[in-house]
Amino acid sequence: MANGVNKKDKDVYFLYAETQLHAGAGSDLGVIDLPIQRERSTKFPIIQGVKGALRSYATTRLLKEDVENIFGSELGVQTDNKTQPGNVSFSEAKILLFPVRNPERLFVWVTCPLALSRYLHAAGDGKINQDIVNELRSIRSDDKALSSMDGQSLFLEEIEVHQEKYTKKLGDVFKELSHSAPIELLQKRIESDVVVVSDELFSKIVETMTEVVPRIAIENGVAKKGSLWYEEYLPQDTVMYFVVRTTNYGSEEQLNKLRETINGKLISIGGKETVGKGMAWVKCCRQEG
Repeated sequence: MANGVNKKDKDVYFLYAETQLHAGAGSDLGVIDLPIQRERSTKFPIIQGVKGALRSYATTRLLKEDVENIFGSELGVQTDNKTQPGNVSFSEAKILLFPVRNPERLFVWVTCPLALSRYLHAAGDGKINQDIVNELRSIRSDDKALSSMDGQSLFLEEIEVHQEKYTKKLGDVFKELSHSAPIELLQKRIESDVVVVSDELFSKIVETMTEVVPRIAIENGVAKKGSLWYEEYLPQDTVMYFVVRTTNYGSEEQLNKLRETINGKLISIGGKETVGKGMAWVKCCRQEG
């Protein structure tokens, strides 16, 4: 473990989108009225409300004392005139694999060196295999990609890229990522259908290839005048990840209780649950301690 500490002080979790996900960034002046949350610098999608979603799920499955020890006091609720902080901290969810239409394979998952390196850094206590680093550095242009196939052109919607075959070490990373999927068929597909493109191209893809859904309010059985709006969603089969760490006052036992409660479960993340959106599988990865 990090810093030579034997006890486990963090877990890394996958989020696999069972349905479209909408973690809203509020209203916007652009074409999309309700966009999703994004990093300012890269435009990569993020989800900042992971802690609240997990707390909501755990509240009915853990003792109140355990919920408060892990997540802290409820907003606005004090005990003995004090607010109890949580003993576990939660990062935002970051993008890892993004599904894109492909005419040969129906769809493939796309990622980039920056997204992969961030994940490997988080999951491996800052250690990234140098061979993998060198391989990811080889992607120097938007028309080059790494995939399981060699020497063929590949279309990501209307974008054409030239494929070079990645090494077994990078393939082992995708095999690890395949455990994020809830069923074996999808796990096998992730092992073979991930394409690595440049950071710049990935930024363009995740910014322009999300799903934009028109919504309208109904009043007395008819469309309400002037009530049309557009919402942005991350597509189904998107894979993200987040990190859970103990604070200075936390314990490995609290990490274990949280893992027992949420690992392998379908949890509501983001908004729009009542219209069938926002459901994601949560899976702990790299559980060795």
